[in-house]
Amino acid sequence: MKEKYSSIKAKLLRIVLITSGVVLFLTCTAFFAYEFFTFRQTTKDQLSTLAKIIAANSTAALAFESPNDAYEILQAVKAESHIVAACLFDKEGKLFAKYPSTLTENTVPRYPGADGYDYINAHLEGFEPVIQQDIRVGTLYLKSDMKAINKRFRLYATVALLVVFVAICVAYPLSRQLQKTLSDPILALAKTAGTVSNEQDYTVRGRKYSNDELGDLTDAFNLMLTRIERQNKEITSFNHALEMKVNERTTELEMANTALKLKNEFVETIIDSSVDVIAVFDNELRFVIFNKYAQQVYGLTSEEVFGKTILEVFPSLEESQLYKDLKKSLQGELVYNHYYKSFILEKILENFYIPLLDKDGNVYSILVIGHDITQIVNATEKLSTLNKELAMSNRDLEQFAYVASHDLQEPLRKIQTYSTLLEKEAGDEAASKKYTPRIISSVIRMRELIVSILNYSQASNTNGKFERVELNEIVANIKVDYELLIDEKKAVVTAANLPAVEGDKLQLHQLFLNLISNSLKFSQIEPQVTISFSLVGENELKEHPFKKGNENYFKLTFKDNGIGFEQQFADRIFTIFQRLHTRQEYPGTGIGLALCKRIVENHKGLITVHSKPLEGTLFNIYLPASLLIT
Repeated sequence: MKEKYSSIKAKLLRIVLITSGVVLFLTCTAFFAYEFFTFRQTTKDQLSTLAKIIAANSTAALAFESPNDAYEILQAVKAESHIVAACLFDKEGKLFAKYPSTLTENTVPRYPGADGYDYINAHLEGFEPVIQQDIRVGTLYLKSDMKAINKRFRLYATVALLVVFVAICVAYPLSRQLQKTLSDPILALAKTAGTVSNEQDYTVRGRKYSNDELGDLTDAFNLMLTRIERQNKEITSFNHALEMKVNERTTELEMANTALKLKNEFVETIIDSSVDVIAVFDNELRFVIFNKYAQQVYGLTSEEVFGKTILEVFPSLEESQLYKDLKKSLQGELVYNHYYKSFILEKILENFYIPLLDKDGNVYSILVIGHDITQIVNATEKLSTLNKELAMSNRDLEQFAYVASHDLQEPLRKIQTYSTLLEKEAGDEAASKKYTPRIISSVIRMRELIVSILNYSQASNTNGKFERVELNEIVANIKVDYELLIDEKKAVVTAANLPAVEGDKLQLHQLFLNLISNSLKFSQIEPQVTISFSLVGENELKEHPFKKGNENYFKLTFKDNGIGFEQQFADRIFTIFQRLHTRQEYPGTGIGLALCKRIVENHKGLITVHSKPLEGTLFNIYLPASLLIT
């Protein structure tokens, strides 16, 4: 069955309108869903607030057993038209008062339910405790209909339909006009192609409308017509000359010459059509063939290289691997170099050096084929980097899973255990004094873990937007924050004249805070913390494989006289949730130094540590010198 014809104008118009319609539909759907859940939660919060106010005002009525007063208080809900029922239960759970008074027993619950609010059968209803001096004297019940939500969504639906209608009305004429920028050049080119095909007139040229892909297509089409026209003229001329020589040549010689010419043209066409660099050298390494792609990428014509040696054209290649491989190939060896970085082309090539032998087995020429693999190598390196980042992300996920199943569950288990014991011994003051501090301690422990995890997670999501950061100012702020602890431990925190850098201010503050707080915490004598700054020499940089290219680095040093540790654990302390001491000895979460490592890596640097037991610890932070502000 023949496919129904559809013009490119109609197709472009449909694409634009369908895309616009789908986007509008998805946008409205997402908005409706968001508004639905948000409005339900807001309505629930408003009803809860109103219930708390009425419950607070109802304590006296319940305490003095005055239903009339209770009814007057419940009448306050008449201001909220969506509330259809309200009632109070006394502390025995009996119905004490209701509003409106016409409510039947089937309309409200016979007994108060669990505290809280929920949507049931197209209504929002719930129970609120009435508390007087920490004693529950009754329960308030409120029931609200869904008319407000329905009215709101009818309004949203009307607005959405109006927006869709207006959008389509605007999109149709706009897309109808804009599609001409694509369809007109294509239709014009198709018309030109039809003229050439029907009339065999190769002098016709397509009109170029713009300098884009369609313009390139028109140029290529016109170039093709030019070549065909030239080839037709060449063929006509060749035939004319050939006819004049028919009487001078024999039929056999004529056929042989024609075959040889076609063969040479075929080989030349193949070589010139290749997307690889192809060159042929004689046994003195002079250029014999230099294909069009090679001429294009090197910016040289065949006339500029034919008859010249490779070193005459490219003197810088004398010590290159390419020149060495050419010499090997002259000895009759087939050479393959899977990775050759060309500094002339600034590309990475896969080179083949093929010796061409005569009938006696001697090398008379060398065929060199260079295949551009720059994009493949770059993609491979990018994939390798992404795989490393993915592996690091997976390790972080495994560590997060570990803390979720161990560290976070430990305080939860304690809270549950002590809460259960406290509930069983309710009213026992001794039990309360025994278990309440333990519950509070577990809650504080969980909060510390959660805050540390959030800090570590936020450090993983830096947006890369740096600002001017005064490191001296950061140290001064931290000393103010830890003023009481510094005075208590009789600590001394000194810093050299530190520079200003480009970086993430919050992350650098967290870095200094963690290192200084560790020095204050892990100490048995009066802490001495020294922070210094220096530029890094070439010899020191050679010891670290992180250095990239010609980048220079500076170093921040944090030195203390704390308890230290064995150097064999230097790598372990930067692993998340890894600790060298128990929480009973030195409190903490095990995330601080892992966070420091992540912050330094976000600033393209490296952090190292050197320590000995009871001899203090030395942290070195290497950061790119490009971050320095002079």
